[in-house]
Parts: sequence; C-alpha cells; structure tokens
Amino acid sequence: NSHIEMLLSLRERGMLMKKNRGFTLVELIVVLVILAILAAILTPALLGYIDKAREKEDIEKAKACLDAAQGAFSQAYGKGVNTTNENVLGLDADYVKGDYKDVEASDSDAGKFVRDVTGEDPYIFLVATGSCKDNVKATDHQMYTIYYACYVKEKGSRPYYYYNGAWTTINPTADNNQSIIYKDTGKKSNKLLSKNMYIQYYVLCNKDKKVLDNSKGGDANLWVYIKTTLHNKYK
Repeated sequence: NSHIEMLLSLRERGMLMKKNRGFTLVELIVVLVILAILAAILTPALLGYIDKAREKEDIEKAKACLDAAQGAFSQAYGKGVNTTNENVLGLDADYVKGDYKDVEASDSDAGKFVRDVTGEDPYIFLVATGSCKDNVKATDHQMYTIYYACYVKEKGSRPYYYYNGAWTTINPTADNNQSIIYKDTGKKSNKLLSKNMYIQYYVLCNKDKKVLDNSKGGDANLWVYIKTTLHNKYK
C-alpha cells in the first residue's frame, strides 16, 4: 500500500509540474505573431472608425454653427432690415455694397450670436447668402438665406463645406457645376452656378484675423488658406 501511495503521489506531483510549467519560447513567439497579424488587420479599420467618429462630431458642430448663423439672419429678416441700407450684422452698410466685398463679421452681432448659442469658437466659419450687390441684387429672402458655408474647427484641421443643403468634405468647384472655387487656380467665385445666383460672403469666425483681400497671398490670406493650403492638404 505504501508503494502504491508513493506512486500516486509522484504521479500527482508530475501532473502538477506539467500544469505549472508555463509556455515555451516557441509558443510565446507563435502567440506574438498571431497578435501582430491581428493588429495589422484591425488597426486600419479601427483608425477609419475613429476618423469617421471625429468627422461626424465635427460636422455636428458645423451644423450647430450653421443653424445659429441662419437664426441670426432670420431674426434680422423678421425685423425687416434691408441689407443694402442697414447691415444685418451691425456693420457699416458700405461693407455689403459694391463689388461683392467679403465681410469680416467675426466681431459682429451674428458672429457673437453663433459663439454664444453653440458654445463653439471655430478657427474659421464663414457663410454666403444671396448677394446684395445693387445690379444683381437677390430677393430679400435670398439675401438672408445661407446657401454656402465653410467650417474649420482648428488651425490646420479638415475643412467642411455646406452647399445644396448638405455638408461635405469636398469644396464645390466649377467641375461639379457649383463654382465656389476655381479648381485650377484656387481662387474663389462669387457665383453659385447650380442656382444661377451671385453670393455674398460673411466671415463669422476668424481666430487669426486672416485678411480677405484677394490681392494678398500666403496663409495670412483667408482664401489662400482655405482654397489652396487646406484644399491641397486634404484633397
């Protein structure tokens, strides 16, 4: 009996040692290789999911800014303010007359309204309504309706564009019959071909106070920055 008990004890010890011996180096290498393969397969999908989530979040913020801006214009429209005489944004009337002069309106009532209502302060946010230029004047309703917008959350981040009632990552060009930007030159247009309408730009957020003068180049110029620097970076 003692011999049998000894044999059983040795067997149990052997089984316990076998259970506790751990992984061999080969087994560990095989596991690491499998994990590396899985990471290589899943990482692009995961990064794509993160990018889409960020894009969705940014567009939601852009939508909020657009709704607030349209609200500011609609309030002015409801008060019966005429853009050719008294600027809806509280700026000098000369800014909205003449040859489609772009309006720096980040410190205007509408610019402040966008930031206050949304709690957002994007790097750049601009909108365009029907033009109030005298010889191609749009209807009062069109002059207070936003047909185009550009939203840039932070310096260097992807721009988002609103036109034809939807947000997109592609700025409209003459190629797709929108003509907000001339593709070959990067210059802006003041005509929206799809609606056969001239438009007026209002810059409601402009953190670095980029200039609106088309004669000046470099990233200090708002249009060069949007239509060349960011366009080339994210095309």
